[in-house]
Amino acid sequence: MIPALLGAQDATVRRIEWLRVVMMFLLLMSFAMYPIELFIIGHWLDSFESLIPFILTVPGLFFTIWVFFVDRSSTWVRAGFIATMWASIFVGVLGGYYHWVWNMNDIDGVQWYWSYAMAEFHGFRPVLAAMAYTYMGITGLASIYRAR
Repeated sequence: MIPALLGAQDATVRRIEWLRVVMMFLLLMSFAMYPIELFIIGHWLDSFESLIPFILTVPGLFFTIWVFFVDRSSTWVRAGFIATMWASIFVGVLGGYYHWVWNMNDIDGVQWYWSYAMAEFHGFRPVLAAMAYTYMGITGLASIYRAR
């Protein structure tokens, strides 16, 4: 990102690269700060599944830093970055689903009633908090996209 911005010759290309730099900076801060917040609230204590965001953060930070500061055109870097962003989208959606089902779990099991499900959407485990990883994946894919 940074090398492409510095080497941009055209004003339009320079604007697009600035937009990519801003998006990648937001992605970098998200991958750096969101796991810290999860650590502070003790998200890692519950189960192995609660460690998944921390595990995904390792390749997320690595590829984001590499794409941001070094090179985004290498085949292995692009493939790894894109795979990590798709994994982030998947983990975010799946985490949101599991948070929602956890909220709907009652003494009698999961209550699959529409009104109950909507009431529990913002229960003890926030559904949209888990979907932050979906935002991070979409932002990453949008920032590395190249029109042909």
